[in-house]
Parts: sequence; structure tokens; C-alpha cells
Amino acid sequence: MCRRSVVIVALLVHLLLLPAPGQEQLRILTWNVQALGTPGSSEWNNAIAILQRLDADVVCIEEVTNLSEVADFPTFAAAAGYSYTALASASGTLTGNLRNGVLSRFPILGQTSHNSVSLSGDANANDISRDILEVQVQVPNAADPLAFFVVHYKSSSGSTNDFRRSIESIRLKQAVDAFRAAHVGAPWVVCGDFNEDIGDGPFGTSFSSLPGGLPSTYSLGSDISLPVVYDPFLLFTTNGGQIADASQEDSTNAVTRESSGRRLDYLIHGGAVSVLEDEVYNSARDNGIDDGLPGMFLVKAGSPLPAGSSLAAADHYAVAADIEIPSLSSLAWPGTPDDFLQSTGINGPWTSGPGEDLKQASGGDLFYLHYVSPNGSFDGGVPIVVGQLFTTGSPAPVGPLPGMHFDLANAFPIFDGYASPIGFQASIIPVFGNLHAWNLPGGLAGYSVMIQTVTYSNAAWNGFIVFSDGHVLEFI
Repeated sequence: MCRRSVVIVALLVHLLLLPAPGQEQLRILTWNVQALGTPGSSEWNNAIAILQRLDADVVCIEEVTNLSEVADFPTFAAAAGYSYTALASASGTLTGNLRNGVLSRFPILGQTSHNSVSLSGDANANDISRDILEVQVQVPNAADPLAFFVVHYKSSSGSTNDFRRSIESIRLKQAVDAFRAAHVGAPWVVCGDFNEDIGDGPFGTSFSSLPGGLPSTYSLGSDISLPVVYDPFLLFTTNGGQIADASQEDSTNAVTRESSGRRLDYLIHGGAVSVLEDEVYNSARDNGIDDGLPGMFLVKAGSPLPAGSSLAAADHYAVAADIEIPSLSSLAWPGTPDDFLQSTGINGPWTSGPGEDLKQASGGDLFYLHYVSPNGSFDGGVPIVVGQLFTTGSPAPVGPLPGMHFDLANAFPIFDGYASPIGFQASIIPVFGNLHAWNLPGGLAGYSVMIQTVTYSNAAWNGFIVFSDGHVLEFI
């Protein structure tokens, strides 16, 4: 560690001039755009104007319609002011060319295009219309990645389409549940076109057999047993999810598709997400001020758009919400907002997160240290585990860089992957991460030790070095 102190000091001035991580409040948006159009077309220009007006940090898009629009997607994103993009695949015979996508101002840590086969484990399954796009975004200063699940359910009415949406709801829940199991308590949002109006409930039709009229290539995954019940919202609203109650500006009108007069597009949030304000954006109602009438209102960027902008851009209205998610301030010693997780344990399982970063220990205890890059951003990087001793009850160490909780003069290497170590992996292992175990020394009662794991990478938030959250062992 010390032999790199010269490099750290040389970059210190540059790093301290970087802006501090942003707030944990952000704006999200979902929109079935019908089509991006071609660059310079009316659809294209109006869609970009609406995105700039709504000024969302993360945008979930439905109906990227063909390979030309796939190729144009990064150009569309850049024109609207977004640096990061993700697109689902077109899988199976039920999808056509329609894809879901994401635009983000914040780094995308990982993305998965979920299809019938991947969710069911059945190689013959072909039972969802469009791949469900899962994207994990690193919001600056957020304690956990924020997961987005972008969906576009089967359209049209009738029992056959109700059945297909029932299965798509089950598949979506499988994807969300897998994320929740891997990231306990982390925030998640389902965005998209459900092709169903919650106002048409109550639902509850039960299907004990496959309905007639299914496509010839439709194949229900072997993991799903009949009967299934049609309620595309119940799986989430009874499982910790809440539907944002968006409506058009200064109105109780929640319609998102004008031509049908129906509410089809939703933001469903769970985990540690709170909605502050939301709105169904209809440019015909956008006058730039909150008129104090019943209904929703979001502060927007720039000036109001021409009244016809929304319908010129798409056949659905965009739905936007300002949300809050837990920040690193809920951690005692937050590291950098990177894809890097350190966990510790005393004589048992290793844990991390708020309330799990201070542990008591005694000499002879078995100390477990685990670190991993959950989405693979730093796989293969060289880890360094750093410790610093301090008197229990005195302030914990503070380093010169954001997210650093040790100082170069008093810290010591507990494990140095650069030193050709014997017995432990000298690089970060994909998927499973690295696990260390040591017996703690005696004679340290009254002292505590700060522990952080470090790796160097130009993919780091600060462009140089990644710090895990700090964990403190308090010796008793």
C-alpha cells in the first residue's frame, strides 16, 4: 500500500476537485414511444424535446421497433442527453422486432435480457411476448444498485391475451424475486406498458387449461402449473410493490393512451424506493406552473412545449416520477459508489450493509472477510485489504479521498494481492468473490480496527481507485 502513496498523493488534487456524489433523489420515466422514428423525423424530434423537458435521470423505453432503430439508439440517447444505454434482445417467435431499452445518466452496472427459456429453465418455453430487460444502475451516493425491470405485455383484450399477460406477470415476478434474493432490501422499479387498465378490475379470471387461439409456436414453460389467475398487478402490490399514482398535470386524469382512453403504463416500485411526486406527461396540459388544482405536477426543465408535442411523438404519454432511495449516508463508513461489496463475519456468516459494519470480536475468534464485484465490473482486479488500529470510542480514521477511511501514515496491509501472496487468490474472482479467514490476535481489548478492501481501476467512480465500505472490529 505504502509504495503506491506517491501515486495517490500525485492524484489527490485532481480527485478532490471532482464533484461530490449526487443526492439519492432522482427522476425516472417510462414511455412507450411507439417508434423512435428516423433522425430528424417528427417522432424523433418531439420525443427528444419531451425527454429534455422532463429531465429524467433514467428513462425506460418500450417499442424500439426494428434493427435500424437499434442502430440509432445510442444516437437518440446522446441527442437527449444520456451517456449510458441498454437494449433487450428479440427472443423467440412471439417478439417480432420490438425491444425494451434504457437511457441513463448514471453508470449501468449490469443488464439482463430475460426470456422464457432463461426464466423457466425450460429450453422449449416460448411464453412471453417481449424480453424483460433488467438493468442495474449505480446512482451516485446510493447504498445499493437501483434495478429497473422494463416490460411490454401482450396487447389486446380477450381471454387468450389475458392468459398471456398472466404468464408474463409470473415471469416478471420471477425476475424481480431473483434480484430481491440477491440484493436484500435493495430498491427496484418495474416500468412499462402492461396493456391493461387497473381501473378495469377487479380481475381474477382463472385458467385451468390453455385457452384457444394461442399462436402455434406458443409453448408454456414446464415450471408453471395450471390453474393461473389473471391479475397483472396483484403479484406486485401484494409482494411489497406499490403503483405510483401518476396523473396528468393539474388533473385527476390518469390516462396514458389518449386514443383508447386507458391507463396502460405504470411505475411499480419496491424495496427501498419512495415516490415524492409523479405525473403522466401530456404536453397539452403543460403550462409550466402548478395551478394548485387536484392532480399531479412535476417541476420541469426549460419552457413548455407546443400542445401537440406528446401526440406527435408517440401514441402513449410518458409517466415520470421523482423518487428517493437510501444513500450511503445510511452506512457508517461508506466507500465509493462502485460495484464492489465487502462483508465481514465473526465465527459465522459474513454480512454487510447498514448496521452490519460494526462487529465485536475477541482474540482467537475466526474472522471472515469476503469481497466481490457483484456485476463483474472489477473482476480480475488486484485486491488490497487495509487495516488501521485506533482506540475504541475515539473517532474512526478518515482518509484524504472520498470514501477512504484510513490514512497513509498509520494504515497497514492485511492482505496485498500485489505481493505474490500464498494461500489466497491474488485477483478478484468472478461471481463468487474472494473469501479470507484469519484467527484474530489477542491483547487488543480496548482497541478497534478499521478494515477496507481496495482495488485500482479506471472504471472506478473517481477514475482511479475503488474503496469498499469500511467495517470496524471492536475488540472486547
